[in-house]
Amino acid sequence: MALQIGTVPGTVIHEGGVENKAGLVFVKEGVAKGEVEFKTDGLVVSISGGSTLPQGHPVCYEAEKLALGIVNKGGVLVNGGENSGTMLAVTSVAQDYTLGIHCPYHEAIPFGAKTVVNSYQTRKMLISIMPIVAVFPGQVGTLDELMTCIGWIKSLFKQNGVPPRLFVHTYWWDVIELIYKKGAIQPNVWEHIKQFNEVDEIIKSL
Repeated sequence: MALQIGTVPGTVIHEGGVENKAGLVFVKEGVAKGEVEFKTDGLVVSISGGSTLPQGHPVCYEAEKLALGIVNKGGVLVNGGENSGTMLAVTSVAQDYTLGIHCPYHEAIPFGAKTVVNSYQTRKMLISIMPIVAVFPGQVGTLDELMTCIGWIKSLFKQNGVPPRLFVHTYWWDVIELIYKKGAIQPNVWEHIKQFNEVDEIIKSL
């Protein structure tokens, strides 16, 4: 994955970033007012999933396994930074190679790098537009991030940009496949969406 620099609407309250031998991500206040700048290079993977899942849940275990696989390849992780569910699971194993992006009202994970932004929308966009996005089972918040990523893929095609690689857990597949069959997802966008059931499928593809 090549160097990418972009902006999303919002305000940064606390800048942050992480770096490993094969990847880096940084989020900071943009040059223009009301813009948040993000920079990624190399292997950067965002992980979305349920915030209410207990630690030790099979989904949390799979998220941990993916996080370790990314770190072992020299990459870095991005997640929503809350002290629960898949976010806590990922950060508990990847620690300083994970950037948690959260809002002031969230209970933040007590370890790992942090970026604090002013709004849920800014947080959601940053989580959803990383070079690689893996979406695990969750609730409507996770579904919202999944749809945002699909919209971002479509937008980048229009801008002649490089769309993210989106890996979607089997849990969500019937939902997005139905949307695709109804014609709401274009074929070129659909080609960037891959189904996974076991995280080994993602790790081997990187």
